Amino acid sequence: MIHRRQFMQMAGWGMGLGLASGHSAWAAGFPDKPLKLIMPYPTGGGADQWARIVCGKAEKILGQPIVFDYRPGGSTTIGADAAARAPADGYTLHLIDSTAFAYVPNMRKVNYDIKAFAPVIHLGALPMALVAHPSVPAKNLQELVAYAKANPGKLNCASAGVGSPHHLIAEFFKIRAGISINHVPYKGAAQYMADLVGGQVDLAVSTLGPAVPHIQTGRIKAFGVSTAKRSSALPDVPSIAEQGFEGFDEKPWNCFVTNTGTPPEALERLRAVFRATLDDAEVLAALRKTGVEEIGTMPVNQIAEQMRLDAVKWGDVIRRAKVTMDS
Repeated sequence: MIHRRQFMQMAGWGMGLGLASGHSAWAAGFPDKPLKLIMPYPTGGGADQWARIVCGKAEKILGQPIVFDYRPGGSTTIGADAAARAPADGYTLHLIDSTAFAYVPNMRKVNYDIKAFAPVIHLGALPMALVAHPSVPAKNLQELVAYAKANPGKLNCASAGVGSPHHLIAEFFKIRAGISINHVPYKGAAQYMADLVGGQVDLAVSTLGPAVPHIQTGRIKAFGVSTAKRSSALPDVPSIAEQGFEGFDEKPWNCFVTNTGTPPEALERLRAVFRATLDDAEVLAALRKTGVEEIGTMPVNQIAEQMRLDAVKWGDVIRRAKVTMDS
């Protein structure tokens, strides 16, 4: 049965009364073909891990495969732009994070409007870690800061791209610590992690998934996590906040979205499936192992407003830090 509210939404999308019942019948069979997930990061990084954990379960419930379409680059805006242009039929999903809705739009004009996206589900918050190659002459965060102050501009710090969470959290830390470190942007975690392990770069602010295995084997070392509390994935690594930077609690977040204008029955089907997926104990355990926290805790009806609030907050930080797309 189509409720009046749903019908009025359909009408707003240019659908007349004569099409309503046919549309409902179509939605009842949703999905009847493979879905596509547009990924704004390359393979092998944290985002790729999280998406595969979630979609591996979701596609079993949906009864259709979810095909990954990688569109890295442009600090995630290439993927966001492609997703925003997709048909509003529920068959295109996108994993979007703070970079696309709070960071980059405060540094340059983007070709998409965040209102083009309809939230499906909040995935989680993403603690980051400040990590280094073992050759960096510091045993803890205070020694790192002291070394950076004594050698301004000598150290370099990798990120997953200009305007990425990795980049901006590093910039925010540099302001708090009063140090000068050079920024080296990459397309994603897999790329910068290879160079960090190889010693081509000194430092990185990294998502935990790609970093944890190398921390455990000693190929890189961790100075601190970006959240106020320690991460369950790295319980022995102190937070930056507890090492003299009180109040430091920076954790970008992400969510799955589809397109605004997606038929309401299809949207609700996606939301129900992804909700069931994130309630699955094995999925939760796998995500937590890669460092994702606060999994699925933000109500779907609050996601759009939180995106707006974060854009305001980070716009102020970006202006104060004088971060540009050339930083």
